[in-house]
Amino acid sequence: MLKIIIYALGTGGDIDPMVGVGLELQRRGYEVAFLSNDYFKPRILAAGFEFVSVGTIEQYHKGNTPEAWERTNRTDNFEHYHAPAFEPAFEYVKNLAGQNIVVLSLGEENGARVAAEKFNIPVVEFILSPNIIFSAFSPPAPTSWVIPSYIPPFVMRFLLRRNRKAKFNRFCRSPHSAEYRAARERVNCPLKFRSKSTPLLQIGFFPEWFGMRAKDWPKNIKLVGFPLLNHANNTSRTELDTFIEQHGAPIIFTSGTGVKDVEDLFKEGRKICEQLQVPGLFVGGNSGIEFLQGSNLCTHMGYVDFEYALPKALAIIHHGGIGTTAQAIKAGIPQLIRPLKYDQPDNADRIYKLGLGTYVMPEKFKAEQVAPMIGNMLQKAKTSKALKHYAADVNKSSAIFNAGDLIEQVCKKLDDDSLLIKSFQV
Repeated sequence: MLKIIIYALGTGGDIDPMVGVGLELQRRGYEVAFLSNDYFKPRILAAGFEFVSVGTIEQYHKGNTPEAWERTNRTDNFEHYHAPAFEPAFEYVKNLAGQNIVVLSLGEENGARVAAEKFNIPVVEFILSPNIIFSAFSPPAPTSWVIPSYIPPFVMRFLLRRNRKAKFNRFCRSPHSAEYRAARERVNCPLKFRSKSTPLLQIGFFPEWFGMRAKDWPKNIKLVGFPLLNHANNTSRTELDTFIEQHGAPIIFTSGTGVKDVEDLFKEGRKICEQLQVPGLFVGGNSGIEFLQGSNLCTHMGYVDFEYALPKALAIIHHGGIGTTAQAIKAGIPQLIRPLKYDQPDNADRIYKLGLGTYVMPEKFKAEQVAPMIGNMLQKAKTSKALKHYAADVNKSSAIFNAGDLIEQVCKKLDDDSLLIKSFQV
């Protein structure tokens, strides 16, 4: 049987779906090895996988500082976190060349994926959010926010591809990519511009209605739904229930697992709760808690699992990460997204188009402007058909199982092809 190699870096919201896939494949009898940062080693070992380190905890923290999460910072997360993982991941996969393995890759230009392509090892790519997929007909936000609707698709395709090439050239000249480019040179895989991806299969971890599939998406993309993984915590659940008993259903404010500097969110969030006279639960972050001190309406918790908490909440104000977005849809509550970067603006745009909430850019997240928006959102939620409709659909999700089926189909075909080749050789 084929061995499965999973490569995944990011924050917890990126790692958890891949752990879920690994567990499903392990349940089906496959051996699974996981390439990731040491920060996630306990989580991966606890799942029963072979763990292969491609980075240190220090590198994880360097790539996930408050500065790294600033919208204008395009360097720290890559230079200090993703780039150092390239060579160890490449060497591990290279040493398995010729064996019966399949690489499951989160992302494209990482060492595991590059080695797999160099040594003709089958690759299945995972896509956690639709903004990753190039489209001239339906480009993701924030690009779509600045493009005039009258531009023809063939012109748009030309302009977007030229823009991608220009970004690639700037990346190749930038100091923060120097070591990454040097590492690729050392393994004889120099960085080159590619307009197309070449995996056997691409699996999107979101539903068709959220992806809003464009007609120029690659044919081998299969959308399986939201994975909806959750880390239950009984202590925080009890704390949450006690707060709700005392104050009533809250609005939840959260910054996301990779963001620690949340002063503006907490400061303005408290004002919003006081203006609306609604309790507020602030989750995560390690700065800004002082802005909640003395409040009769607001409290802070380091963690609470959203699968349990969100159905008990009135609404959620969050960063727009795909995991939190999916849990809010499942809970059937409205969401206001305060997007920072990466997939977050596009997720916010899709939530708005689906009628499940709205968004405000961080610099405009002020209580005077946002409190009336939330009040209106809470009022409309009482009769929203969209919230109920999409919640019902997400509650039926079997994304991890569906992904397992697709990967197993690939593995069985590869096994059959291998047996056929051996029979001809005999």
